Amino acid sequence: MNPSPRCDNSVPIIVELTEWDHVGPARVSSLRGCSLAGDPQARRLAETLRSRLDIREGYDGLEIRSTSFVGRVDVGPLRIAIGPKLPAMPLARLLRYAYGLRDVAAIEETRSPTTRHGLHDLLIALLAAEVEELLYRGLARRYVPISEKLASPRGHILIDRVIREGGVMEARLPCRHFERRADWHLNQVLRAGLDVAARMAESRDLRRRVLQLSAMFGDVGQLTKFGVDDIDRAERGLTRLTAASGPALTIIRLLQDSMGIAFDSTRQASRMPGFLFDMNIFFQRLLSRFLRDNLTSARIKDELAIRSLFAYAPDANPRRRTAPAPKPDYALFHANTLSLFLDAKYRDVWERGLPAEWLYQLSIYALASPDEVSVLLYASMSREARDERVELRQQELCSTRRPVSIILRPVPLLYLAELLEPDQAAGAVSRRRQLADQLVGPRTYHDVPAANGPRPPLQWGFD
Repeated sequence: MNPSPRCDNSVPIIVELTEWDHVGPARVSSLRGCSLAGDPQARRLAETLRSRLDIREGYDGLEIRSTSFVGRVDVGPLRIAIGPKLPAMPLARLLRYAYGLRDVAAIEETRSPTTRHGLHDLLIALLAAEVEELLYRGLARRYVPISEKLASPRGHILIDRVIREGGVMEARLPCRHFERRADWHLNQVLRAGLDVAARMAESRDLRRRVLQLSAMFGDVGQLTKFGVDDIDRAERGLTRLTAASGPALTIIRLLQDSMGIAFDSTRQASRMPGFLFDMNIFFQRLLSRFLRDNLTSARIKDELAIRSLFAYAPDANPRRRTAPAPKPDYALFHANTLSLFLDAKYRDVWERGLPAEWLYQLSIYALASPDEVSVLLYASMSREARDERVELRQQELCSTRRPVSIILRPVPLLYLAELLEPDQAAGAVSRRRQLADQLVGPRTYHDVPAANGPRPPLQWGFD
């Protein structure tokens, strides 16, 4: 059956899937016979989204493949909702830890967004909790210069203005003074972020809550247009006295980046193409902080360039090109000695397999590693997941008799979220350190049942 010229725009086609998922006419019958051929705008948007969400014309209809991006996006008649596999509460805990958000107890299971509303509502709920705390403490104020005519002069009398006006012509004098006000750039950015978040929220209760918070900003002015430059300026202006606003600015930036468009306070919600959040960047940041906080005998550096791996031949580089310098997510050091390179990927390799291009990338990192080992840390929720090792058997590539190895290592997300609970017992610190040391180890681990009682989510031991 050939696809029809276009889909029926009168009824939206709702497609739900998870990260690294695939749906087509066999799974969603409404995609059968559907095509975007008659909608140039939808085709352009689908092409723009190709690296994040692959929408292609198949023989029987549309085929949709998701990657590490989750969220919601509208493409023509399609409303595509990509949900994370992690439940809302563990995900909220990991997000708070990765981005340095305060631990707000108000985000309970009944108030946190469900899978139906998506990750953007979860981020908006975190933003609301951060702003509630700021309002409870009192908005940051600063002295704002004001020039006006006063009957009772204060501050600095503007003599030059009196002279230009030909002397004192009325019972008021022009003065320049300072008032401590909440209406300044930082609070204007926070209010603008709330206004945009309210238009993005799908939960009515959450939208109402965010609008109420925005109204509590009182006489703080509203920005006509709001973009990344405004967020940059607010973050650059943070001081010791205003540092508490940093987490809220971080969430606003995440929302802005995930929308992929400039914020505009006049933009209607229906004109927003959607929201896509890269779980891979979040996972990389999560592991970076966890390893920095908990490694005991080693340390990591993020995205250290390998500059000596490739080089153009001096006599065969007529364009004087610079050789590429790969940047693994992490470089592991013991003292000041480089040991190996690690990469983080938000894809359950245990369940979905290892893409060939990732294997080639990891092979380069292993060849450049002094230990001749590279480690892929991938997100997993499978209790059965354990280390796998891929060896490069081409002997001339190996500087020793030991083959170059690539270790595929699962990171147990639910177990990690459990370890990051704020009310953990004293033993949680040692368990976090044990997990961090095991994640960066050059040897493979295997899943070991607990000696007594039920098995913990993932407990590893040496081969």
